[in-house]
Amino acid sequence: MALCEDYKIPHSVFLSWEAEDRAKALAYFIEKNDRCTLCGTASWEWEEDRYAYSTEEKFCQGCYTKHRASEGHDRLPGTTVELVKLTLQQKAQLQLKEQERARKRKEE
Repeated sequence: MALCEDYKIPHSVFLSWEAEDRAKALAYFIEKNDRCTLCGTASWEWEEDRYAYSTEEKFCQGCYTKHRASEGHDRLPGTTVELVKLTLQQKAQLQLKEQERARKRKEE
């Protein structure tokens, strides 16, 4: 049933699939759920090859923005910071504020 929930299909639809397709879907589901939600690797990968992965730093503007929004704030437990798409009007207002700040900095 969890597989059907993931695929967002009724169980009867899943049962109507060819046996080979059901087996592939189940194998993929099991493989996906065996992976760590933080790093994305599976334990069998490390057992098979201890040196299969290396670390690499990657910069994400979204994660940086979320981190900056969280700095210096005492939030209630369970509170998270999310990225929300801005409307065109909100973007224009934000750009005007930034231009005004830049203009003030030049004057100082």
